[in-house]
Amino acid sequence: MQFTQKLDYVRDSDTVIKMFGDKDYFVRKFELLNARSFEVLEHELDGDKFRIKMKAELPMSAPVPGFAKKFVGDTVTLVETDSWNLSTKTGSIEVDVKGAPVDATGIMTLTDGGKGAVNSIDWTVKCSVPLIGKKLEKLIADDINAKGADDERISNEIVADYG
Repeated sequence: MQFTQKLDYVRDSDTVIKMFGDKDYFVRKFELLNARSFEVLEHELDGDKFRIKMKAELPMSAPVPGFAKKFVGDTVTLVETDSWNLSTKTGSIEVDVKGAPVDATGIMTLTDGGKGAVNSIDWTVKCSVPLIGKKLEKLIADDINAKGADDERISNEIVADYG
């Protein structure tokens, strides 16, 4: 399943990319998202290249139908890797949903637009389970979109600290 998600920010792309290149932003964001647990597994900044790998346990943001309960419970544990080229404002995101045969990847492009900046994420969600795979992909896509709204709101609170 493929879809595009757009997250709008109240500051310009130069300010937002500064935030996206800061490990402390991610720690604070997941704290404000009420993650049940969160840890930074890896982190590196090398010139214009920024990469962070995190593990978080979060409540599901989309309702979980009965068929999906054995794959996804009321909480979801994610291992997420965000990589950015800070000068071109392009990046990628990889999300591994622990315990579920689902992988989500995205290509991110941060541009100026609207009232500030827009992060456009072109997502691909894949599930390897026959018969119900498409339904699980839709469930994860719905959860990504719901979490995106929370991410956008919280990131707009945090971005004030960056410029």
